[in-house]
Formats: sequence, structure tokens, C-alpha cells
Amino acid sequence: MRFIPIILFILTFQSHASKNQDQSQYEVEEVVVYGVRSGPELWKVTHGENVLWVLATLSPLPKNLTWHSELVEAVIEDSQAFLLPTRVSADVGFFKGLSLATSAIGIKKNPDKQKLKEVLPEKIYTRWLVLKHKYLGKDSSIEKMRPIFASQKLFDKAIKKIGLKGETGIEKKIRKIAKKNKLVFIKPTITIDLKKPKKAIKKFKKTQVNDLQCFTMTLDRLESDLTTMRLRANAWAKGDVSTIKELSFPSQYKACSSALLNNEIALDMGMENLPTQARDLWIEEAKKALNKNKSTFSHLSISNLLGDESYLKILASEGYQVEVPK
Repeated sequence: MRFIPIILFILTFQSHASKNQDQSQYEVEEVVVYGVRSGPELWKVTHGENVLWVLATLSPLPKNLTWHSELVEAVIEDSQAFLLPTRVSADVGFFKGLSLATSAIGIKKNPDKQKLKEVLPEKIYTRWLVLKHKYLGKDSSIEKMRPIFASQKLFDKAIKKIGLKGETGIEKKIRKIAKKNKLVFIKPTITIDLKKPKKAIKKFKKTQVNDLQCFTMTLDRLESDLTTMRLRANAWAKGDVSTIKELSFPSQYKACSSALLNNEIALDMGMENLPTQARDLWIEEAKKALNKNKSTFSHLSISNLLGDESYLKILASEGYQVEVPK
């Protein structure tokens, strides 16, 4: 059993100042995508005669999407290894994990029983109430939650209402195909040494987190990005990478991860550079795979493949040949 304390919630946070607007401006048509879709073509990294194939994943996607890619299956069947995205682990043992589960109760709540109205600026709270009414109704319990967790719950409900889903199931299906074809699983892992996890949880409960930017950016996105989010999801389903590149890609992810990774507890654990460590470890394993295997398959979030911080752009700068799908 693996138990990941609250300070590592960022690992599964899936995964992202405007004026008040009339609520009618928030109306967005539901995403409707039926039938089998294959998603985008694969990114290709070449080193001599060896190849690394990378599928770009995206979240959220249409809830009615059934994903099946003959190309991905063919590549996996012809590969020797499957390189997974970097994960972070905090293995504190089975029995200790059971005891920690009890101590973690209430960890999402604000310290000192404060409510959102007390910890948020008035203008931000007013915007929150409009969106809360639209997507959550009369949920009073959420008012006791920390802004970072309240905004994530709001975001999940909002994308569900317009026909999107955060948990796409694509990664799970890929692993099943790779396991069926007996590929070697390469699992880049960063292990956090939690010597006193119970003490860390107790301390986190009493610690304020600087999550206002995370909260505000989530509201911004729900007020302005839902239509683009829908277009982006449909473009992925149709394999239209060029459209995805053209669309703006705002995300609250970095602000929310920063809120969790730059507080006192995370800094004590040396976690402030976790995203960079995760990227560097994946690239290191990718190089090893390219040296060893004729064909390796991997998948990464499309946010890790586009822009100046692209994992593959770093490989390209080091002499590897990178082909991007059109």
C-alpha cells in the first residue's frame, strides 16, 4: 500500500483578474463527441536507428469519447519498452499509512475553522459565489475548504456540466496494451523521504497556503476559457494538433502547484524544484531508452510537449532528431 500525504496532492492535481460579468456570458454548449477517435499522431524522437514514440495526452476530454488508436497499438506491439511519466512517491509503510489516514481527516479545510468569505478578498469572493451557484448549487460544506481545494472541486463540476471529463482513461488503456505485449515498464520515480509524516500533516492543518493566485486563475479560466477548452478537446479527439497549437492554453496548474510546493512544509522536504526534477528524470530515462531499444513508447501531457518548456525541445537541443505531428 502506498500512502501519499496531503503535501503531495499536487501529483494527482489534474490535471490548471477579470471583472464580474453577467451570468449569461458563462453559458457554454455541451461537448458532443460520439464514436471511436484516435487522437493526435505521435511525436517521434530519433537517435541513430532507435526511436522513441510519444503520445500527447490531454485533459479534460469529451465524456462521450471512445478512444482507440490503431497507430498506438501498432507502435506498442513493435516496441520493447514503455516509458511512463515521472511519478513522485512517499512510501511510509502499510501500517503507518493506515494511521496517517485518520490523522489526515479534515486536511482540506481552512485553518482555525475559517470560511472562504473570511480568507478571500471581497471582489474575488463575489465572483466565486456566481460560479458556485452555477455549478455547485447550494453546497455549504465547500465554504469551509481551502481555496485551492474549493476551486478544484468547482472546476471539476464545471467541466462535467459542459460534457468534459478529467479522468480520460487513456493512460490506463495504454498500460493495459503495453502489459499485454510484455513491454519492459520504465518507471521514473522521485521518492520523498518523509521521516515524520504525521507531524507534517498536523503542521499543514495549521498552516496557511498562499493559494489566492491558484484560486483566482481557476475562476478566470471558468469565466473565459470553457469555449476554448471545448474546442481544444475536440481538436485532440480529431487528431488536429495544429488547432491545439493555435488555441491559447491558459492553465491554473502552475499556480496551484506552486501553492503546494512553495509553502514551509514542502520547502523543508526540498520539494520546491519538483517539476524540474520530474522533467530531468524523464529526459534521462528517455536517453537511456533511445540508446538501448529499437523502439520505445511513451506518453506525456501535451503541456509538456508544447512551448519553450517542451521536454522534447530539450532533447532536440542535445542533438536528437524530433518530428512534431502537424
